[in-house]
Amino acid sequence: MSSAAGLPGGLSELAFLHAYAATALRKPQVVADNVLTGIFLADAGYRAPLAALLAQEAVEAARRLNAVWDALSDRTRPVAQRLAGPLPGVAAWERFAAAVEAHAERPAALLEAMALDASALQSAEELAAFSGLARFAVPLRVFAPGPPVVTVVAGPVPSLLLSNVGADGAAVEARLSLADEQVIALGDAAGDFVTWAGDFLGAFIDAREAAASR
Repeated sequence: MSSAAGLPGGLSELAFLHAYAATALRKPQVVADNVLTGIFLADAGYRAPLAALLAQEAVEAARRLNAVWDALSDRTRPVAQRLAGPLPGVAAWERFAAAVEAHAERPAALLEAMALDASALQSAEELAAFSGLARFAVPLRVFAPGPPVVTVVAGPVPSLLLSNVGADGAAVEARLSLADEQVIALGDAAGDFVTWAGDFLGAFIDAREAAASR
């Protein structure tokens, strides 16, 4: 297959999609897994910075999932070209969360919206059952202008305060508990987002390769 205009390195569409799935999609999960491996063994002073890194990777994983959804559900442009562009922002995430909620009773409708077969049904079911999509808009908003200021709020269970200033000059912040189970849940969310995005994109790639081999 010839190279597709606008794709990194002059890759063909399928070559880029394979590379994207193998690295760009997996990167947040790989980093999150490694952070979780060490965060509870590290010096106490490292816990907040590592939790902030975990939040950053979870936000990127969410945006990659959103990018895959947008690229597959609106094919007015080639999927690879959509994925090679900027990651979706908060408004796109809110639309995505609303679409998932609308199909919560019939997850197969999510696959239909992306024009995918039933091979990714389990991921569609898990995505539809995930209750925290809308709430994820808060950390996405904090990370949108760039790396936030990270501080720790003391308490019986300390919390991580992520603060930033949006493009409109308004202050934005997110507070994340540093309780063990909440830190683990954040890492799990990053892994789930990556898994679902990978399954959806993988189903598309498989369909494209099957069509090309006929």
